[in-house]
Amino acid sequence: MSSSKLSCRICGCEADHHRYIAKETIMGSFERFFYFKCLDCGCLQIESIPKDLGRYYAFPYHAQILELGRLERKGTIPLKQGLGKLVLLSARRAKRARVFLEKLFPGFLCDLGELGIDQESRILDYGCGRGSFLFRLHGWGFKNLLGLDPYVEVQQQLPAKGLVIKKGDYTQLTGIFDLIILNHVIEHLENPLLVLKAMREHLSEAGTIIVSTPLADSYGWRKFGNCWAMWDPPRHLHLFTVKSMAVAAQKSGLKIAKIQYDSGQNNWTTSQLFSLSPESGRISTLSQEELSRHQKKLKKYLKMIDALGDSEMASFWLKIG
Repeated sequence: MSSSKLSCRICGCEADHHRYIAKETIMGSFERFFYFKCLDCGCLQIESIPKDLGRYYAFPYHAQILELGRLERKGTIPLKQGLGKLVLLSARRAKRARVFLEKLFPGFLCDLGELGIDQESRILDYGCGRGSFLFRLHGWGFKNLLGLDPYVEVQQQLPAKGLVIKKGDYTQLTGIFDLIILNHVIEHLENPLLVLKAMREHLSEAGTIIVSTPLADSYGWRKFGNCWAMWDPPRHLHLFTVKSMAVAAQKSGLKIAKIQYDSGQNNWTTSQLFSLSPESGRISTLSQEELSRHQKKLKKYLKMIDALGDSEMASFWLKIG
C-alpha cells in the first residue's frame, strides 16, 4: 500500500489516496492491478481501466461466477401465479406477516410487495446475464419483464410471453419502469454515475432502483484485504461504501430509501480459501459436502454481522430524490 494524488471517479475528491495491489484470482491468472480507496467517500476503485477488459470475462469466469444455476423456462403455472399475487398483496398490507411468508416463499416476493410492485408492473433487469432472475419472476406471474445486457447472446425466440431479453446497454433504453434492478452490476461499470443517471430517466415517479453490490467498508474487506473474494480485480472497477453510494445516488437525482445487508456465506468461504492459499485456493477445490458443513458453522456468525450492518454486500433501494 502506498499513496498517490488521484481523483475519485465518484465524489471527485483529489488527494493522496491509499493505493493497493490486488491480484486476479477467479480465473487463476494472478495478474496484479493497482487500486485506490478514496479518503472522502471510501470508494475502492481501479486506477486504470484495462482497454482489453472483455478478455477478463472469458468462459471460465462466466462458468464459475456469472452463470450459476439452471434456467427455468417453463410457462407460468396458474396456481403459482395466484400464490405470487397473494404474497405480493400480503407483504404490502401486513408487514408483520413477512417472517412467516419468507419461510414459504422467496424473499424477493416480499421485497417487491413492500415496494408496491405487482404482476403488471414494468420491471427492467439491467445487466441480466442469461435472465435467470427474470425467468423466476415470470414463473410467479409477472408479465412486463425486460432484460438488457451488453454481453448476452439471445440465440432463439424466448417462449415466455411478457418476457424480453435484449443485447445492449442503457443508450438503447426506451420507456418507463416501476422497478429497475442492477444485481451485482454497478461494480462492473466504467462510469457508474452515467448509468445511474440514465436509469433515473427511465424510472417512474414512485418507482425504485435496487442496486445490489459488494461493500468496501465491510468487515469482510477489513479481514481479508487482498484475499477478499468480492474484490475480484480487474472486473470489479468500483467497490462502493454506504457513503459513496449515497454520493452517487445524490449526483444522479436519487436517494437511498433502504439498505438490506447480506454477508454472503459462499463469498466468505471463498475469501478464506484465498487467504489460506491465494495461488491455488479456488472454491471448486472443496466438495459440496465440505462447503455445506463449513457454511453451517458460519451461519450464526454472519447473521450477527448482518445485524450490525457490517456485511460485505448490500442492496440499496433508491428512490427519486
